[in-house]
Amino acid sequence: MVIDVHCHVGFSARRAVATVPRFSFEEQGATGRPGYDSYFSPRLLGRRQWWFMRKWLGIDTGLESGDALDDVIAAVNEHHWSKMSGVDRLVLLAFDEYHDDSGRVIGPAERGAKFGSDLYASNTLVRSMCAARPDRYLLGGSIHPYRVHGDRDAVTLLEELAGAGCVLIKWLPIHQNIRINDSRSVAFLRAAARLGIPLLIHYGGEMSLGRQHMEFESPLPLLDVLRTLRAEGAMPTVIVAHVATPSFAWQRRTGFDALVEAMVGEFGDDGLYADVSALAAPCRTVWLRRLAAMPHVHRKLVWGTDFPIPVLIHPFRGMLDRRTRRELRSIESWVERDLRLKRALGFDEGVFTRAADILGVAAGPEGVA
Repeated sequence: MVIDVHCHVGFSARRAVATVPRFSFEEQGATGRPGYDSYFSPRLLGRRQWWFMRKWLGIDTGLESGDALDDVIAAVNEHHWSKMSGVDRLVLLAFDEYHDDSGRVIGPAERGAKFGSDLYASNTLVRSMCAARPDRYLLGGSIHPYRVHGDRDAVTLLEELAGAGCVLIKWLPIHQNIRINDSRSVAFLRAAARLGIPLLIHYGGEMSLGRQHMEFESPLPLLDVLRTLRAEGAMPTVIVAHVATPSFAWQRRTGFDALVEAMVGEFGDDGLYADVSALAAPCRTVWLRRLAAMPHVHRKLVWGTDFPIPVLIHPFRGMLDRRTRRELRSIESWVERDLRLKRALGFDEGVFTRAADILGVAAGPEGVA
């Protein structure tokens, strides 16, 4: 079974359908924007990256936030997600709001703001999307480890998500403000291990959302925490997004090198992996070329796309013949194109099928083993 472990959900002003039960901690939607289950911040909407993303996706750059824009986004998603002949499932990702160190939620970031949320997608919204197509979509949750709801902490909220069939948890520390060695983060990791829920954690560079806490860019503190938890017998499965690569080829690759060495070395028999998502995007293709030439690392890699990040073909002209490049460019679905590109580059087939075992997903309409 081929599963994309890294597929984003995002709308400018969306509410979940009322027919699907809401998670108790999301009764009012976003904390920072009550009544909504997804939003883009004014800061994000003003970034050049957002303008380019809309151009690449064929979305009218003149559309304002609201139903008109969100209906187009939904149609674009369906276009790409319905034409994936080689892909069995997508893990659709919720994305929690920014929390400060005290656990206070800071809502949508205004233009020029230093801190705040650029993207929010509730677990309830993603749950409703998965319920509509359980044969295609899997619930990827997101709970900030500093989040509290009344007298309940993030660990108890994770237990509620686990009971609803959540297959992984997504964190982006440099945007959401997550210090991995904070006691709340460590407690969450212990709970994830107990519940058997992997985490998909982004380390390395970031181009789409605000880089608010670059002090959390390196995966080295994560490795230290995992060593401690492993010694306790409480280490969760962790997938590091983008193999902790920097945004540009000329930037320091310390995190990438340390993660690769740890995955194939001291964590070779443990649940530490990395996904290859977004590595066919502008500025990151050099890392995909390097990883393709590192077959000893493939056994620790998991396939993902980071949709809606674009998939470039021309940077690989030295590795692929003209006919193959032409065939890849003709594939309308970026998800399918990413799959076939990485297969053409020679990644081991286990890269594409490993997620089913990691996530405990079985074939059939229910999806989760």
